[in-house]
Amino acid sequence: MSRRSQPRLSRILVASLILGGALALGGCGVKGPLEPPPGTALGTPGPDGKMPKDTGPVKPKQPFILDGLL
Repeated sequence: MSRRSQPRLSRILVASLILGGALALGGCGVKGPLEPPPGTALGTPGPDGKMPKDTGPVKPKQPFILDGLL
């Protein structure tokens, strides 16, 4: 390797590490309450003796600037 290619290689390495870090952080979960593990009781049975149906957490609709592309 010549001296000229070493700075180029280090720039490529740094750029790929930054891109990889950004992609890793982009995969983080949605902020919200924790979900119970599957198979656990969700609450007390209703008057008919059946367990209430879990509809999941309510997520507010917040538009994002890139929604049109998706």
